Amino acid sequence: MRLSPFMTASFCAAALLDGAWAADPNLQNSGLHLQQIIPVPNWKVGVANTDLFGFNPVTRMMYLADRTNTAIDVIDTHTNAVIGEIPLAAGSVPNQPLVAIDLQQLVISDGVKSVLVWNLVSPVPNGQPDVYTMPATTPDGMDYDTINQVVYVVTDDKPYTLVGISLPQKKIVSQTAIPFSADLIKFNSIDGKVYIAMEDADNNNASAGIAVFDPATETMSAPPQYKVGSICPGHGIDIDPITNVALMGCFGGTSNGNLAMNLSTGKFVTFPDVGGTDSMVLNPNLRRFYSGSGLNTATTSGCPATPNAPPFGALVPVLGVFDAIHPSNSAPARLDGVACTGRGNHIAGVDPIRNNVLVPVAQYPANPNSTTAGTAGILVFHDSTHPAQQPIQSAHANLMPVPGGAVSASFTSAVDPFNRRMHVQATIHGVTDAVWLTIPTTVANEIVHCTTDAMTSMASCDDFLLGDPLIGSTATLSVSSNAAARGTIRSCGDDDRGNGQQACELNGNH
Repeated sequence: MRLSPFMTASFCAAALLDGAWAADPNLQNSGLHLQQIIPVPNWKVGVANTDLFGFNPVTRMMYLADRTNTAIDVIDTHTNAVIGEIPLAAGSVPNQPLVAIDLQQLVISDGVKSVLVWNLVSPVPNGQPDVYTMPATTPDGMDYDTINQVVYVVTDDKPYTLVGISLPQKKIVSQTAIPFSADLIKFNSIDGKVYIAMEDADNNNASAGIAVFDPATETMSAPPQYKVGSICPGHGIDIDPITNVALMGCFGGTSNGNLAMNLSTGKFVTFPDVGGTDSMVLNPNLRRFYSGSGLNTATTSGCPATPNAPPFGALVPVLGVFDAIHPSNSAPARLDGVACTGRGNHIAGVDPIRNNVLVPVAQYPANPNSTTAGTAGILVFHDSTHPAQQPIQSAHANLMPVPGGAVSASFTSAVDPFNRRMHVQATIHGVTDAVWLTIPTTVANEIVHCTTDAMTSMASCDDFLLGDPLIGSTATLSVSSNAAARGTIRSCGDDDRGNGQQACELNGNH
């Protein structure tokens, strides 16, 4: 689905962040502090069944798949309160809400046969959604590819399939076989591919690991270096956009421990005491991963256990906290610690603006002696660690062509002094089709849309970002829904050759 002789692009940016994270060897001192418990209508102790979160940083609304209410709960993160719900059809088992930030569309996999898409005219949409019927039933994990504006969806049933839905075209554009049973997926802004956490439940997890889908060629592969087997039947997955390290949530097989893998090398490390995980989610502002880990023993945590009951016995639910270490170090990631959560915990959601982590539970605190004591609701933890990115004055990127591109371009950005948001401007020559930029920021993978003039073969980009560009991550130029050029985001005091040249100085942004 993609666009070599020559293509370049560059941009400059300015931002002000403070501090860096620090490791904490004490698993009960992870930097997380419980702020409050959000009550949810119709939840009570022992009755609170949920799946994944989705966050809209534009409106600051968090969406939760609430299976107890057969709905999507809408949580205002300004006030940390449930402000409404989006009811689903009877029989739905909602799996994942997802927000396409640039289009302001809410995408829901209903856990039966359909993917539903609402326009977010209001935070709680009440109109009829667009409905996409899956080729096999049970749509599950999803992620949004900002390069081609396609949502990719995993189906849980044979034949296991990755389905691509183009949101602008409003149609299914691809159906690709997945080699083994899978759960959740993650779009990787570094290479534009989709990484799939495979469980391989049909074969005793023998081929569990990570599969890779390349939208440019519409091909699926199961690289041998990503095969880990029964030590990690894959469930949750997220990827650090700088180190290219993936954190996988593991459950079942021969180990409950989560797994971190350097996707560039296949080197991995396991965390035997923090696993039994469904979702794994990254806060790009802090560069920390969080795992909803409820189906494990976590013997070193000191957290309370649930009642000893079938099918799992006594469990110690925790929120695991990890960070990515540069691949040149001894391990691709580090366990910073855990926070004690409650019965039913298997999901975490992140607000990267306030640095809060949300965890739905059926009982807090967990109580080995009672199934009715405590409270049901959504735990809100605040992460007090400092942002990972050191203070910068400006940034830039020189984007080099990928195969198939033949356009030259340059673009710049700088902080708007009135509202402290990154103002991105670009002029791209030699294009007549739709053009946009994907820029990983401290909030999300953000899209900057551009206006194309076919008469002059030029595109003009002028927009604001929600977050600050992540230094060391990869920016991508899309032309006609194809990745055309990529490059590393750097500070303005360092050009792509690392010689300290003031790359942004020509544009006056320094």
